[in-house]
Amino acid sequence: MLTKNKKSIIKSWWARFAAADPGRTRLHQAARITISVFSSVMFMLWLTAILEMSFTPAILAGVVSLLSLLLVNDDTDKKKKITALLLVISSMIWLTVRTYLSSIPFMTDGLFLLVIFFAYYLQHYGFRYFGIFMIAFLSIYFSTLLNLQPPDLPGFIIGILVGGGFSYLYHFILFKNKPKRQLSRSMNSFHIQTNLTLDLVLDAIADPTPNRYRALLLKRDVKKLNEYAQVISSQLTTTDPGEVWPGIDAEQLRMYVFDAEMLIETLYPAVKRMKELHALEHNEVRKLLYQLVESVRDAEVLRSHDIVGNLKQTENVIEELKNQLIELRVSDHQNKDWLWLIRRIESIANHLVDSSIELGERRIANIEEKERLEDAEEIKKENVNIEEKAKQPRAATIKALQAIVAGAVAIFLGYFLSPAHQYWVLLSAFVVLLGTDTVGMTLQKAFQRSLGTIFGAIAGFGLAHLLAGQVILELIALFCCIFMAFYLLSISYAMMMFWMTMLIAIMYDFILGGITEQILMARVFDTLAGAFIGFLAAAIIYPKSTRDKVANTAEDFLTKLSTYVTDYLESFTDGKKHYDFTNQAFGIDEQMRKIAEDARPLRNRPAILARSGIERWLTVLTAINYFAKHLLASTNRNSRSTIVKGSEKTLQLVKEVIKHNILTLLKLLKGETGLIMYNLNKEREYIEGLSENIPQEDQEVKKFVNDLYYIWRINQSLLILGKELGVSKKREAASFDFYKNTPER
Repeated sequence: MLTKNKKSIIKSWWARFAAADPGRTRLHQAARITISVFSSVMFMLWLTAILEMSFTPAILAGVVSLLSLLLVNDDTDKKKKITALLLVISSMIWLTVRTYLSSIPFMTDGLFLLVIFFAYYLQHYGFRYFGIFMIAFLSIYFSTLLNLQPPDLPGFIIGILVGGGFSYLYHFILFKNKPKRQLSRSMNSFHIQTNLTLDLVLDAIADPTPNRYRALLLKRDVKKLNEYAQVISSQLTTTDPGEVWPGIDAEQLRMYVFDAEMLIETLYPAVKRMKELHALEHNEVRKLLYQLVESVRDAEVLRSHDIVGNLKQTENVIEELKNQLIELRVSDHQNKDWLWLIRRIESIANHLVDSSIELGERRIANIEEKERLEDAEEIKKENVNIEEKAKQPRAATIKALQAIVAGAVAIFLGYFLSPAHQYWVLLSAFVVLLGTDTVGMTLQKAFQRSLGTIFGAIAGFGLAHLLAGQVILELIALFCCIFMAFYLLSISYAMMMFWMTMLIAIMYDFILGGITEQILMARVFDTLAGAFIGFLAAAIIYPKSTRDKVANTAEDFLTKLSTYVTDYLESFTDGKKHYDFTNQAFGIDEQMRKIAEDARPLRNRPAILARSGIERWLTVLTAINYFAKHLLASTNRNSRSTIVKGSEKTLQLVKEVIKHNILTLLKLLKGETGLIMYNLNKEREYIEGLSENIPQEDQEVKKFVNDLYYIWRINQSLLILGKELGVSKKREAASFDFYKNTPER
């Protein structure tokens, strides 16, 4: 029998596996593609056997079925159906065109270059057009590989129709996306991941000795929880949670997810710091913190109808913790170094309890979803889309030029490297340029593609030889490779290429009647050559550096931050206006995730990262993002703090300074020089001085001071970033007539 400890470990790993795919979107996509390809291939094999035709149309049926599911990415079912139909039509047309024109010298080369150019050039009109020419490229490639002749076309046209038909069946009828179910599963993954992280926090509280491995696990789990929260936030833009949990609207659920995430993000560094300050040596403090975390972990929010009852224990522990804080504050002044950490935990835990109870009350009362103020957000989205579309034509043109030059060189080189398979180099170069905006991203993708191909070729060669002649086992292996490739697609491009290369090895065993070392070696060298050509095209033809890409994304981050901080400060004087701070905080967090993603090509090369300055940018921007989220988390939302009399002008000055500093950073990112930024040292001294020498029962001023704490931290971080970007001077805002000397006013 398994020991209790082993059972706990198995349970923990099973929970991690269950939570690993929020909404089970990867599983759903991979299963749908695999089953659709399997159905298409099996049906065509049966049909070709009856009609006494070659089995090769079955392979094309599987390819069309796969691409029809993978390349359909529109925002409505109607548009998706149109795109699916256009993909089938495109495949038939280009397969026919290449087959009839194959006798004309270099016509195939010209067709390849034509579809490559239009695939990239027309994508700024929509991903649909890229998909149309992507399937055109592979149809031409398939016709070339099998050297099709006009008499062969009827069987392959039938294969295209069968592949398109099965993809339609599984996409729109049998395996239709169900947003409500995906949201429910995503929330379940979020709760599982939350509890796994809280288990680690409980271990950290109970164990007085630091544990480096546990700290690494906590850091990883907090990052994963943030990703899950982003998934849920994005799903809430298209899915009404009230249809899953009656009475709950998107704003309330987003607030609950935000509070849960912020509590975890606060617990992780707070417990670590409290250990360093020996705070957990106070038995009562450690006991209450443990009970608090345990009660939050055990509360079944959204999974139980008695949410209020389940959270009663958490409320009681929070009240005890609050009383303990008062006692410690009075009895020992030396505790001030860590008392504020417990105060932060208590405050954010209160937010989580409040938002959880509100969800429970809404579910019980089954209140209809209230109308939300989304007009301003929609206008912002439209403006962003207009700006993005204005930038895309030039980006698409550059990518088209890079692709056609790389394609021409790849075709020329292919005739020398692999005369029998001269378009392998072209295929590799074409795919490497797909979805890469910078030189660094192209290099990273080229490396991952090469790495996956090399190891996939070794494994695929061995598997093909092992299963040679065993058709059923080869088919099973083929579909396993398809499933694994698309299940891992969003996780690792290298792993996806590993399984795709194994898939190609098995397919070539089918098509060519056997796989040899020469074919696999040619495949590897052609892939390396194509990847290198694609990288060179991106590096030479209108190159865009990773630093420039990060700077562009940072501009969006700072623009969102400016709106968020301005709204926050205005809320002190305009309590009647509705501010969607939670959605704004998620938007800023999403931009930070994009910045980290854009900088990834440099992050595996520390020396280059340090020289580029990106590392310091990331550090400061991460801190700003952290402070911005805690700005909302630190606020007592149920009793909104109002401005203290006499501080109106100071608060207005603070708002204008931060807006000016962010605008200055945007100018610095665009290359302007000789700019000035301002600190808020005197303004902070004045605001925090308001809480001195006031009665203990007068909490309004203290709350006002606490609610502005992260404003000062944000501005300090802006000044540090300004220094990194080359700001010429820093001054005190209160040392001169700010309004008179600020041209923006």
